[in-house]
Amino acid sequence: MKTLRLFFNLSRPFWASRAGWPGWLLLASIFAMGVGIVQVNVYINAWSKTFYDTLATFDGSALLDLMGSYALAIGALILVIVSKNWLTKALILRWRQHLNDHMLDRWLGERRYYRLGLSGEPDHPDQRIAEDVHLLTDKTVGLVVSLFINTLQIGAFVSILWQLSGTQTFTLGDYSVTLDGYLVWAVVIYTLIGTLFTHWLGHPLHDLNYERQRSEAAFRTDLLRKREHAEQIALYSGEHAERQSLALRFAAIADNWRGLMRRELKLGTFTVGYDRISNIVPVFIALPAFLAKTITLGGLMQIRTAFGAVHGSLSWLIYSYRTLMEWSATVQRLGQFQQAMEGLPAVELEHGETLNTCGLDVLRPNGEPLLCGLALHAQPGEWLRLAGASGLGKTTLLRTLMGLWPHHRGSWQLPSGRSLLLPQKPYLAGGRLDELLAYPATQTPGGLELIGALKDVGLDHLADQLDRDAEWSRELSGGEQQRLALARALLYRPSTLYLDEATNQLDEQAACQLLERLRMRLPDCTLIGVSHQPAVQRLFERSIDLQECGAACRPVTLELATA
Repeated sequence: MKTLRLFFNLSRPFWASRAGWPGWLLLASIFAMGVGIVQVNVYINAWSKTFYDTLATFDGSALLDLMGSYALAIGALILVIVSKNWLTKALILRWRQHLNDHMLDRWLGERRYYRLGLSGEPDHPDQRIAEDVHLLTDKTVGLVVSLFINTLQIGAFVSILWQLSGTQTFTLGDYSVTLDGYLVWAVVIYTLIGTLFTHWLGHPLHDLNYERQRSEAAFRTDLLRKREHAEQIALYSGEHAERQSLALRFAAIADNWRGLMRRELKLGTFTVGYDRISNIVPVFIALPAFLAKTITLGGLMQIRTAFGAVHGSLSWLIYSYRTLMEWSATVQRLGQFQQAMEGLPAVELEHGETLNTCGLDVLRPNGEPLLCGLALHAQPGEWLRLAGASGLGKTTLLRTLMGLWPHHRGSWQLPSGRSLLLPQKPYLAGGRLDELLAYPATQTPGGLELIGALKDVGLDHLADQLDRDAEWSRELSGGEQQRLALARALLYRPSTLYLDEATNQLDEQAACQLLERLRMRLPDCTLIGVSHQPAVQRLFERSIDLQECGAACRPVTLELATA
C-alpha cells in the first residue's frame, strides 16, 4: 500500500491536471487497440476449430479459403499491435516529459538542489531524475496496458472455455463430483499455484533492484567526479587511488548482480518450466474427452488455444513479476526523493531598500552558534567588507544573506533587485563561451556587449571564440576564470554583488584594476566582499570586524569602522 500511495503522489501532477487530458486520450486509444487485439484473438480461436476439423476431412478448397481468412486476421492483428505500440511510446514520452519538468521545477525551485545537500540528501538525485523517471513512466504504461488487455482476454476466453468444458462427472472411489466448466477451474487452480510459487521465489527482487539502481548511480557519479577533477588527480598522481576507488564501486555492482543472478535463476527455473508445461496441460486435461470422441480434433485445438489464452492472462503476475519488482523499486526511489523535497521548509526572504540584519545568529548544521547578534547595514551602492580570520564564518554569512544557508536565527532584509555571489572558484559548465558569459541569465546579450565585457576584464584574446564549445574550466587558468566571473557580473548587472575571495587568483594590482572597472560600470551596485588582499581591502568604504562574534558568540551590535 505504501508503494501505491507513493505512486499516486508521483502520477497525480500529470494525470489529474489539464496537461494530462491528451494522455487520457492516448490511453483510451491504446485500450481501443487492446480491444481490437482481443477480438482478433477470439476470431483466431474460433478459426482454429474450423481449420483443424476441415483438415481432418482433407477438404483442400475449404482449407485455402480458411488460410486466406487467417492471413487477413493476421494482417489486422499486426496493424493493431503496431498502432498500439506507437501510441504507447507517444504516451510514455508525454508523461515522461511532464514528470521530468515537474521534478526539475521542484528540485531547482527554492534552491532545493543546494538545500537538500545540507540536510540529508537522498543518494544520487541526478539518477533519480534522469533514469528513474524514464523507468517509472515506461514500466507503468507497459504494465497497465498489458493488465488491461489480459483482463479483457480473460473475460472473452473464460466464456469460451466454459462452454467447451461442458459438464463433466469425476469419480473417485465411492464419490463422484459433477462440475460445470471444469477447464476453467483447472486453469484457475493451476495459475494460482504458479503465482504463489512466483511470489515466494521472486519477492527479494525488490530490494535487489533498489540496490542495483543505487550502486549503478554511485559508479557513474564517481566516474563523472574523476573527470571533473582530472587536473587535481593528475597533479597528485592519484591514478592508483582513483582506480582502487572505482574498483570498489564496481565490486558493489558485481555483488548485487550476482545476487540478482541467483534469485532470477531460481525464479527463471520455475517460470520457464511453468510456461513450457502450460502448453501441454490443456491437451492432457481434455484428452479423455477427445478419446471418448465427445470433442473433435478442432475442438481439442480450440480448447488448447482458449486454455492458453486464459492461463496466459491469469499468469500476468507471474510473467510480469520481474518488471513489477523493478517498478516498485523505482517508485520507492522517486517517492523518497519527492518526499525529501516536500519536507524542506519554504524559503521566505524579506526584501526592502537596503541590506539590514537584526540580531542575526549564524549556526552550524548541528545548531551550535557560529556568529551571533549580527547587526549589519549597507546603503545602496556602498562597498562593505566583512573582516575576520579564516574559518570564522564569513563565507557562511554570505550564503546566509543570499538565502542559501538554512541554519540561522533572527531576521534580515535583503535589498530589492537581483543579487549575485562570486565564489573563489567560479562555476564554468561546458558549452559555448557566449552562453557561459551570460550565465546566470537565460538570454545571451549581443556580440558587441560580450566583447566589451571581455575587454573590461582583460580577456579580449577570447573575443573571437564566443561561439566555440569547449570545457572552459580546463582551458582557462584560475585567474582567467575569476576574470570571466567578473565579466559575468558586468553583464548581469546585479543590484547586490557578494564577492567571496573572488580575486585571490590574481595579483593585487590586477585585482584592484578589475574592481575599479566594476565600480565604474556598476556605480549603483551594493557590494559585500570578503578579501585577504591588503590592496583590495582598501577599496572598500567600510569594514566590519566579525572576530568578536566568532569566539564567545555572545549577542553584540557590531560597530562600523571606516576602512
